[in-house]
Amino acid sequence: MIIVTEPLNLERRAAVWEALSELFLGKELQDYDYAAIAETLRASGYSLDELEKVLREEVAPVFRSNLSALAVPEMEGWAHDTVVEEIRAYLERERTGISRLLMRFGTSRALPDAATKRWQRIRSSLS
Repeated sequence: MIIVTEPLNLERRAAVWEALSELFLGKELQDYDYAAIAETLRASGYSLDELEKVLREEVAPVFRSNLSALAVPEMEGWAHDTVVEEIRAYLERERTGISRLLMRFGTSRALPDAATKRWQRIRSSLS
């Protein structure tokens, strides 16, 4: 289980989860998509480092498979409730073996290339 050092403000975090989940869509994001994502992240009050941690440790493990070569990708996005339910279920699952060890050291797999490029663009607009 991932241990959160501060109580999770679900309303605040859910908006961030939903915005970051868009980095894993199968469609090409437009300028207005990037602007909306950046605005949501800016309004959240989380630092860039906190946002990147949420991206890598909470959102990517749930949605990265949408960008895999074998996926029939979601193109338009997921419903808010779906994003929240999927990520909460992921966070509440008991971690065992190598996953627990990797989480302890903050190691995670690299993001898919498309998500990496999208995150870099968002990150630079937030700096």
